[in-house]
Amino acid sequence: MRFPGHTAWRRLREWQDAGVWDRLHQLVLDELSNIDELDCTRGCIDAVSVRSKRGAS
Repeated sequence: MRFPGHTAWRRLREWQDAGVWDRLHQLVLDELSNIDELDCTRGCIDAVSVRSKRGAS
C-alpha cells in the first residue's frame, strides 16, 4: 500500500533531480530583477546551506 506522503516525497525528489527547483528559483530571480524589485547589493550566506571546509575555524 502506498501512502500519499510517499508519493509527495517521490515527486519532490524527481523534480529536484530534474532541476525544476533550480529553474524556478532562477525564473523568480529574473522576474524580480526585471521589475526592479531585487536588490543584490547585500547578501548573507547561512552555514546551513553552505558546507564549511574541514578544519576551518
